[in-house]
Amino acid sequence: MVKETHIKGGYLFALLMLPLIDNKYLFTYEPIYRLILLIIYIAFSYIGSLIPDIDMRGSYASKTFPTVYKVFGSRFRHRSFTHSLLFLYLLCCFSRIILSYTDNNIVFISSFSGCIIGCLSHTILDLFTKEGVELLYPIDINFSVMPLKTGSKTEKLICKILNFIVIFLLGYRFYILI
Repeated sequence: MVKETHIKGGYLFALLMLPLIDNKYLFTYEPIYRLILLIIYIAFSYIGSLIPDIDMRGSYASKTFPTVYKVFGSRFRHRSFTHSLLFLYLLCCFSRIILSYTDNNIVFISSFSGCIIGCLSHTILDLFTKEGVELLYPIDINFSVMPLKTGSKTEKLICKILNFIVIFLLGYRFYILI
C-alpha cells in the first residue's frame, strides 16, 4: 500500500478504537483537555501508520528518520520484522516500560495508543497486498489475504473509500463529543 492509504487506514483504526480509549482513559477529563488528548491520539496514529515502512529505502519514514532507517534497513528485509506481530509486541512492551516510568501519564497513553493502533493498521493493510507480510517473523513465511497490487487503481479506490469513512467517523465522533 502507498503512504496515503496507510494514513487513511491509521485514522480509520484510531477512530474505530476511540470509544475504547475514551471510555477507559479520557472520560474523566475536562472537555478541552480531552479534545487535546484526542488530537494527540489521532496525530500519533498518523505516525504509527507510517513507522513499519522504516525498513524500506525511499519511504516517507526512512527519509524522515534516516538514522533509524540505517539500523532497520540494513538488518531487515522490507515487510519482515517491522510488519510482524513480534514488532507490535515489542512496541507494546516498550510503551509499558515508558508508561511505568511516567506513572501512566495520560499524554503518553494517548501517544502510544495511537502509535500502536497505527502500526497495527499498517500491518493489516499490507496483508491485503500480493507481496504480503512476514507476520510471524523470524519465521520466513509471507502471509497475504488478497493479491492487491500496491499503487493500483483498486488501491486508489480503497483509499477513497477509507477517506470517506474517516470523514464520516470524524464528524460522528465530534458530534458525540459535543
